[in-house]
This record gives sequence, structure tokens and C-alpha cells, in this order.
Amino acid sequence: MLPDMDGFTVTRRLRAAGKHFPVLFLTAKDDTEDKVMGLTVGGDDYVTKPFSLDEVVARIRAVLRRTQPLQDDDAVIRVDDLELDDDAHEVRRGGTVIELSPPSSSSCATSC
Repeated sequence: MLPDMDGFTVTRRLRAAGKHFPVLFLTAKDDTEDKVMGLTVGGDDYVTKPFSLDEVVARIRAVLRRTQPLQDDDAVIRVDDLELDDDAHEVRRGGTVIELSPPSSSSCATSC
């Protein structure tokens, strides 16, 4: 449900271009067919709304354990120049903080 194409198409194109970095679908599409499609086209995990932020972070860590070398700092998840700092509650790209709106509660239903 991206503006120009759906995540299935994005993932298919990435995989066809030889890009094999981790893909986690975070979506409101919760039909079994959508979950199967996401994993079939090359997704590593599929999380549906509503979701717990703690669960999403745990799933990201699990995917990275399977696909990336181990990291020294457990609080910071790094993939290329993207960092998720669980302790500071920050996301950075190239060292620059990306402003994110806080969730309304411990889980996200429609706006995360």
C-alpha cells in the first residue's frame, strides 16, 4: 500500500536485481494469502497491525541474526547506514536523526 507500487512488487524487483538485504513487511494486510505472498516474493518476516513496538524490534533482531554478522552493541541495530537505537528511541540514517512521530500507545493500530 505504498504510493507508487505495493511492497510485493518492490521486494520482487529488489530480489530480481540481486539485492538480498533483509525485508520485513509491516502492514495492515492480514489475510493469509497476503502473508504467504510477502514471504514467497522474498520477505524475511511479515508483521500485521495492530502490533507491539517491542515485537517489531524483536522480529528485526531475529531477522538480522539470521542474515547479518553479530553486532557488539545490543541496543543499536545497524544495517548499512541505517541505525535503530532502542535505548535512545532514535532512528538514524547516515548519522542524521530521522524524526518519527511517537505511537499513541504501546501498540500501533492504524497510524504507525
